[in-house]
Amino acid sequence: MEQKKIRKSSMKQTLEYAKEIICRHYSCKVNNITFVGGGSFGYVYKVEIPVSPYRLIVKACRVSGMFLIESNALKKLAENSTIHIPEVYFTFEATNSIPMDFLVEEFIDGTDCFTDFSKLFLSKRKKEKFADTIADCLGNWHSITNSRFGSLENPEYDNWLDYYKPFAEEILTEAVRMNKNGILNNKTLDVMKTAWKHFDYIFSDPVEHGSLIHGDLNVMNVMSDKKLNITAIIDPLECKWADKEFDLFQLNNLTGKCFNLYETYKRKFPVSEKCDLKCAFYAVYHEIYCFISSGTHTELILRMTIKRLKKELKKNALI
Repeated sequence: MEQKKIRKSSMKQTLEYAKEIICRHYSCKVNNITFVGGGSFGYVYKVEIPVSPYRLIVKACRVSGMFLIESNALKKLAENSTIHIPEVYFTFEATNSIPMDFLVEEFIDGTDCFTDFSKLFLSKRKKEKFADTIADCLGNWHSITNSRFGSLENPEYDNWLDYYKPFAEEILTEAVRMNKNGILNNKTLDVMKTAWKHFDYIFSDPVEHGSLIHGDLNVMNVMSDKKLNITAIIDPLECKWADKEFDLFQLNNLTGKCFNLYETYKRKFPVSEKCDLKCAFYAVYHEIYCFISSGTHTELILRMTIKRLKKELKKNALI
């Protein structure tokens, strides 16, 4: 496992590439283009043009192939979604003259449900409706099943742990190396090692089939209006056929606990006996996986996930 190779084009240069592919595709000029977000793996722009669809979201994907993975995920999730998923208008694969992949999709009205903190102060009734709507959408996706596990296009594994255990072990191996190099602290590694020692116990509940998962459903990827009426779910990450509970740990990230997302899902849909412990494991190992892949991490999220995993290990008398 290694850090993903990220294209070096600057944000300014990428903006010019984005303008060019939109001009070519729609045979028109670009009225306005604005950087609206992004991270290690890409830049996101809002584009306004004088022809339909008038407003667009253009994602510049800095890792080769990610645009196709996300495009396929958006389309698959949209087939079975009770919440709107942005329509993919077209994709663009890097060329010599434009060395960047692009995903062009529908512009969604509203703001995400993390950075707009005013949503935290809405009524309990509005937040309960919000949580119910998200839980129902997840439950619907998870009811779409496959006899095998793995990637969306080519699930190769007959058993979830045949897929997940080697993946988690690779994360731990890399975490040990990072710790030796002073990149990862002792506290994080110690908790990871303790959890790994009890892997077979933590994952002793059988996973009978692969469920369709979003892969990154936290409040940052839910768009709504000012009254928490959801307008779309965006940005799936490594959408796959998986243990459905692999889709749940993100519900507690950022301000998800303020909306009671995780507990709402558990109240409405059956989960395994060790769901809390499994999700705590998934959360920590996922954060380290993202750290390995991108070279950066969100310290606050990692600290919270470590605390949660220690709590669950203690609750189960594993430390």
